[in-house]
Formats: sequence, structure tokens, C-alpha cells
Amino acid sequence: MSDTDHDRPENHRAALDARDWLVRLTSGSLSAAELEQFRLWRDCRPEHRTAFEHERRFWNQLDRLVQPAGNVARMQTSSLTRRSLIGGGVALAAASAGFVAAPRVSLWWQADFIVPAGSQREVPLPDGTIAAVNTGGALKVDFRVGLRLVHLLRGEAEFRIPPAADGSPFRIATGGGNTDMQDGHLTIGNADDLTTVAVVAGHAAVYSPLAPDETALSHRPRVDLAPSQQTMYLAGANPGQPRTADLEMLLAWRQGKIIFEGKSFAAAISDIGRYVAEPVILRPGIDRELAVSGIFSTAQPLAALQSLAKTQALSVRRIPGIAVILA
Repeated sequence: MSDTDHDRPENHRAALDARDWLVRLTSGSLSAAELEQFRLWRDCRPEHRTAFEHERRFWNQLDRLVQPAGNVARMQTSSLTRRSLIGGGVALAAASAGFVAAPRVSLWWQADFIVPAGSQREVPLPDGTIAAVNTGGALKVDFRVGLRLVHLLRGEAEFRIPPAADGSPFRIATGGGNTDMQDGHLTIGNADDLTTVAVVAGHAAVYSPLAPDETALSHRPRVDLAPSQQTMYLAGANPGQPRTADLEMLLAWRQGKIIFEGKSFAAAISDIGRYVAEPVILRPGIDRELAVSGIFSTAQPLAALQSLAKTQALSVRRIPGIAVILA
């Protein structure tokens, strides 16, 4: 089904029905009578079968996203017999659950603090540091003699750091690199293997790549940051040169706002998606590089998704506990 065909009213209705059937099929609880109803719906009109195959290919993105965890089997895409429907439904349900649950299980084992989607939390640390953690963020506290070490396992956080009585540095390890500060105020975030560090007050040294507990620093790649400066680094790469930080934008979440200017459509959707519990899935064929700008409320992420979706004439459909789909 082409994008033009998809916009026709009868095909749009078929697409919505197909998504509803997918949700019911992946629940694993359909009766034989309901499966027969599905078969009759699918086979009564060619556009129904086409819509279902289109939507199932779309949903297979969930399965592909799960594959790195290696804990679910791919849903088979062969003939839609009753047996394969039941088996495929179970596999896709497992994939959907795995996508949501597997990273959380890993975080539960590692993290001392996890912030639910849509929330923020201020965490007092043993040395008096206050860590404000944004939606979906996770911290592990690993203080030791001579090093106040914190792992930012996911998300973004703002740190207000007092000096230590013994002079030990405060270190934030994330994305394969470390940020050291004696005392001061900074924000740091990690998304899609890119870490951004910005200093509000004080001075910081950013090292990447570097093991979290490494102490031999003299010959390691390093970038020094002064107030209102930032740097970025990819996992395994050296940090970029300092540049002026847009602190208003980087700390907008502390004021309950999401701000971006000229950001790609896909990156903007990813930013907003952190404030909803379900993964956000984009239909194939969407212009992911379209530049968008906006100011939205962190308390209304679905409304923000709907506003962005309108830039490409897309609809937003939320399936609670499974996904938010832009199509």
C-alpha cells in the first residue's frame, strides 16, 4: 500500500482495523471464534489483507528492536494459517513485552535510582550532591575512597556538587567516558550513544573513552569546560572541542518544557518519546530528517507528539503498554 493509497478513507479505515486486529492477536487470548472472525475480515476484501500485511511489517520494527537482547524469536511471516497466527501472536507479544521489559530488568539490577517515564526526581547523594534526574533516567552510586563516582546509566541529570572534605573529585561515568568536577553545577545527558556535558558553574574535565574507575589520567584525551560551555562525545570517541552551551534549552526539562530548534523529526520524536511509557514507532516512509522546532510541556507528551505528527499529516495511535505509533 503506497502512502497515497493509505490516505484514501476506505484504506485508512482498513489500516485502523488491521492495527486493532494486531493488538488482539498479540494478546494471546483470542478464542477460536474470534480467530475465525479475523480470517473472514482479512479475506473479504483485498485492501484488508494488504492493510494487515502492511501493518504487520510495521509492527515487526518492535521485533527488530528486541533482537540485541537475544531473548525472543522472530515472528514468522509465512502463510497466515490459524496455527501460525497463534504462534506468531505469541512471538510478537513476547517481542513487545521484551522490548519494554528487558532494558528495565537490566537497570533494576544495576541502578540505585530509576525515574519512571514522565517523572523527575531529586536524589541527595552521600556527599551532599543533589542529582536531579529526568524522565526515564537511572543512576548508580559507586562512591569509594578518593573518588565520588556516579554512573548515569540512562537519561539526563543535573548535578549540584559541593567540594569534598578530602578533595576527592566527583565523577559522572556515562557513554563510555567520564566527567570530573571538584565542585560546581552541570548537566549531562546520554541518548542514542551521544553524551552531552554542559557546565553551569565551576569547571569540569571530560575524558572519553575512559573506564569509570581509571585514575591514570595524564595521557588521556581530555576537554576542559568553563561555565556556559559544553562538549559532546560518541561512545568510544574523543570529546569535541568546547563550544557555547544553550543552557536554557539543555535545562528546559527542569522547567517542565521540551525545547528544540531545527532538530530532525526523528530526533525530536525521540526526545518527546522519553516522556511516555511506551516506545514510539515511526511508520516507514516518514521523512525522518525534516527539521522541526517547538516548545512543549513535559506533562503533555502525547499532545506534543500529535503536534509534530501534523507536520507530516500523520496520526498518533497509543496502544497502552505496547507502543505509540505514528502512521
